[in-house]
Amino acid sequence: HVPPAERPQAWTTAIDQWLDALDQALGGNNRAMLSKNLLLFAPGKFGHMEQLIDFAEAGLAEIMNSLGNLATERRHGPIVVLLFADIATYGRYTAPFDPEAGSVQSGGMCFREGFVHIALRPAPLEALQRTMLHEITHACLSHLDLPLWLEEGIAQMAEEAALADWARFKLNSEEATEIKKFWREHGLSAFWWGQGFFALDGLQSFSYRLAEVLFRVIVSNHKKRLTKFVRRASADDAGDSAARDVFGVGLASLAGQFLGPGNWDPVPPDAPYYVRRGLFFLGRKQFDRALGDFDQAIQLEPLSSDLYTERGSAHSEAGNYAGAAADFKQAIELDPRNFTAHNNLAWNLATAPEDQWRDGNKAIEHSTKACELCDYSQWYCLGTLGAAYAEVGDFEEAQRWTEEAARLASGDEAADCRKRVWLYKTGQPYRIPTTPPDLPESDEQLTSTVEPT
Repeated sequence: HVPPAERPQAWTTAIDQWLDALDQALGGNNRAMLSKNLLLFAPGKFGHMEQLIDFAEAGLAEIMNSLGNLATERRHGPIVVLLFADIATYGRYTAPFDPEAGSVQSGGMCFREGFVHIALRPAPLEALQRTMLHEITHACLSHLDLPLWLEEGIAQMAEEAALADWARFKLNSEEATEIKKFWREHGLSAFWWGQGFFALDGLQSFSYRLAEVLFRVIVSNHKKRLTKFVRRASADDAGDSAARDVFGVGLASLAGQFLGPGNWDPVPPDAPYYVRRGLFFLGRKQFDRALGDFDQAIQLEPLSSDLYTERGSAHSEAGNYAGAAADFKQAIELDPRNFTAHNNLAWNLATAPEDQWRDGNKAIEHSTKACELCDYSQWYCLGTLGAAYAEVGDFEEAQRWTEEAARLASGDEAADCRKRVWLYKTGQPYRIPTTPPDLPESDEQLTSTVEPT
């Protein structure tokens, strides 16, 4: 609600109030130092604030030079860095965000919840400098949904950008052989999908090392298209589609440039990851790939009602209403209280474009059941109930339930509900994939602005 010209000062005021409260909670012995892009909050006795913040500013300049606008967009005010006086206090602060964050293994963390900021535990100055620069990179990328291997690769390279040449990453032939041997034995699933970075054994170390190597491969071969790739990469498919779109090759090919021949495809490790990737492909209208992933997920968890619901939705979007109905019915059989399956089945029964897939009475039955199971709390269930009544010609009830759906919905969903209300006022049911017409300005224009479906 703050006018654009006043926002920088508003953010500064909010940050000041936050850090004042934090200082009081910590006993009032801390101080803050503000630079061009950073605000460092540290114990009063910490004597290296200028060196730490100057080093971080130099590194941040390198990050912004490499990533351009990606490093600064959607950032509000300075990047706040909290340096705690002891490990115990660091652990107490980080635990609510992540119970494992305060472990001795963690030198620092970037928190994406709420106002993006960084927490550091006490360490020698050189270690603090590297950790701070690493976490600043995460803060610059926090608005993106990057695969972890890519984000860690960027962070490690940025971390080294401000170091002297002798301290930077150098991979000798012995280390390269060791990395290749490890991944040939273990496969890349844990690497592509991020689990390796949280392991408490050698897998974590090898994940970080490979991330840095592969990012350097990308920089060496595709530097001019790096920013475009980073902007498009999604954790939902480990960045594979972005690599194909931007570089013309998939992740397996990129990995093979270092690891040599092998099966390096980003295959999801379990059912939830298959669903995640399936939804990603569904969003891109790649129905065959989406359905293939949902098939794999169901093979791994054949008794999951939710998985059949997800696959049914994919069939529905692809126009396969027979396949959708079969999956929704199987989901209901596995879990009769799955209101999403009831709702989605009812929606197709009420709105499918071909007569053979519609049945208004059954649509009312399933949509009513969905509303009862969710206690009439989900706008889309109410909207489906309205569409079901429209299918049997009860347009008064159709308007009533769709108006209630519009009241509970927001944004585009509410607008679409209101458009369907106007459609029902003309005595017409809704059909997918028809787009509801624009709202008429008055009742007099209603019949002339809404064309028959």
